[in-house]
Amino acid sequence: MNVLLTGATGFLGTIITNRLAEKGYEIYALIRNETKAKDWLDTLSLNTKKAVHFVYGDLLKPSGGLTDKRINELTGKIDSVIHSAAYLSFDDNERETVFQINRQGTKELLKLAEKLDISTFLHVSTAYTLGRGKEGFEALYQPENREFVNAYEESKCYAEHDVMSYQEKFHVAVLRPAIIVGNSETGDADSTFGLYGVMRAVELMKRHVQKKQRNSKLDSFKIVVSDEEKTHLVPVDYVAEIVTGALTKSVNGSVYNVTNPYPPTNGMIMSAIRDGFDFQELEWVSFDQTEQLTKLEQKMNEPLAVFEPYLNRTIDFSEKNTRALLDRLQLNSLAMDRAMLDRIVAGFRHRNEQPEHV
Repeated sequence: MNVLLTGATGFLGTIITNRLAEKGYEIYALIRNETKAKDWLDTLSLNTKKAVHFVYGDLLKPSGGLTDKRINELTGKIDSVIHSAAYLSFDDNERETVFQINRQGTKELLKLAEKLDISTFLHVSTAYTLGRGKEGFEALYQPENREFVNAYEESKCYAEHDVMSYQEKFHVAVLRPAIIVGNSETGDADSTFGLYGVMRAVELMKRHVQKKQRNSKLDSFKIVVSDEEKTHLVPVDYVAEIVTGALTKSVNGSVYNVTNPYPPTNGMIMSAIRDGFDFQELEWVSFDQTEQLTKLEQKMNEPLAVFEPYLNRTIDFSEKNTRALLDRLQLNSLAMDRAMLDRIVAGFRHRNEQPEHV
């Protein structure tokens, strides 16, 4: 099978590319920036490089920016589409751009897929199209009846409906990953969002503590995280395995919550971060204890406010469809333990400690 892949150069897209190549697929990567794409290609193994072909386009243009000639050349060559590209921004000022890329871009890709006469279209969405709710279903949510945390969630919710409207034309499925983190075995990651935003904040906090301790002993430094709430972290390799497996084993018109069946508590996550950073002065307090924060701690916690709706809310996600898909793929459900969290924290630290010239 030949797969047209969007978002190939991204964090998840790179792992999907590698996994597709390992399974013998040819990957047609839809790219807009040639220089960036060639730099990305240089990071791949030789075998993966051989399987990658560039398709120059732009999702903001009709039919993904492909000319009629290029569409004719690819018709009959492309069997499936994996749409993993997205614009991830929680900034209200970027609402129009978020919708243009995430929704209108999906619409143009669907039109292109129809012209290419593909058989399967997989849409990588987000588990958080449920908005501010605390119960996630493997079904479409009605965006008009939802309160969303930000435009990103809302745009992805509408895009899911656009994808499902094509299920009579070709096989479609929506895959909804939760908070994607590094490789489950190595901890390797290329991300600055979600958990990595928290770890970056902790890294900065530790530096401040070290400076303070040159003059006086600092007993603790507080971060605002609800200890007992659970957060759905999912390793990037686990997500990529499910996405690529869904090409042949998903059910038409189905939604899959790619979440964590046993999500760790925030206390467990923060303990791994505290120990991984060797930052024993780190403490975490709940939102009803913020009066305990010093002015410096308040300032250092401000950048984390954008992640609060995701990292301080326990959500119960249905996974019936995903468990059935895993059974068909003969894969086990995610079992995230403390050792895996330690590897993920170590992966972040190792990457940040690399010399600048590397």
